[in-house]
Amino acid sequence: MNPKIKTLLDAVNEVYPGTVMTRASGDATGELHIDRMTQEVLGSRLLIALDDRTESDFLFGNELLKILLTLNGVVPQVFFALTFKNDELDQQLIQIATRMHRTVVHAITYHELEKQEIITSETRLAYLAGVKSELTPENGELDDESLWRLLMILDALIFADASGADFAELGTLYPLAYTAAKKLVAPILAADLTQPRHIRRQITMLFTGVDEVLTAWGKPTVNAKEYVTLTSVLSKRQLDLPVSQVFTIYHSEMTDFQTQKTAYVGLGQVDSQNSFVITKPDDQDSADFFKALYRMKVSDLFKQLALPYIHRV
Repeated sequence: MNPKIKTLLDAVNEVYPGTVMTRASGDATGELHIDRMTQEVLGSRLLIALDDRTESDFLFGNELLKILLTLNGVVPQVFFALTFKNDELDQQLIQIATRMHRTVVHAITYHELEKQEIITSETRLAYLAGVKSELTPENGELDDESLWRLLMILDALIFADASGADFAELGTLYPLAYTAAKKLVAPILAADLTQPRHIRRQITMLFTGVDEVLTAWGKPTVNAKEYVTLTSVLSKRQLDLPVSQVFTIYHSEMTDFQTQKTAYVGLGQVDSQNSFVITKPDDQDSADFFKALYRMKVSDLFKQLALPYIHRV
């Protein structure tokens, strides 16, 4: 392990409520795959494991940086509190939304890894090889792989911007996805991602942008603005306001995953993003429930729901 990655691991263990460990096994294939890293909780320990040693320092460093950003309250997280009662559909949406969220976070972590000189010419080659191994070239028409290409190329463009890699070849192999990804990634690359509220804004914008591309392509949308609960970034003033001045309560067609009852989603009035999910108690009148909910202070609601938020300074 590179000494800089060992230092990063030590930094994570200083704030993690337990012990974080890493393990790399298997051979190096020469193909870098961001999503093939696994995390396993073993009591108070967290094991980050790779079964391919290709660019393990980069992959471990990227994962450790994301953990550190989360623990330090810098990056809003995604939660999945709603269900369509269809495991296959839920898992597909979770995978898509997680990739979109991760793309924005990588605009931070990839730059840091480049700064720390963890990204090398071998990393750039392995990243490109990994993308090409997972995607088939476009044939000039949209197909079942179009969304997957878009998501992978979004991340590739983030990597290329951070590392100086020349990925123009992707534009030739996947012109439809590449063109759409270039437009979606532009505001992320131009944004100030040092503050949680700016990071959150880019995440919600990407959720919206991907749906706009899918609509233009005549494909089903993800609707992550409703499906995905995204950590709120709230000022002291917002925390002291009644719920009615910060959120709009929306009756969802989906079900609360935890209670398996009708779900109501709290959408932020500024960005229409799912910020919390709540169900009505069976023994409470609907009118009384919503009147009390809208009158409640935002801080009291989040405490009642045991839902984390980032305090905007």
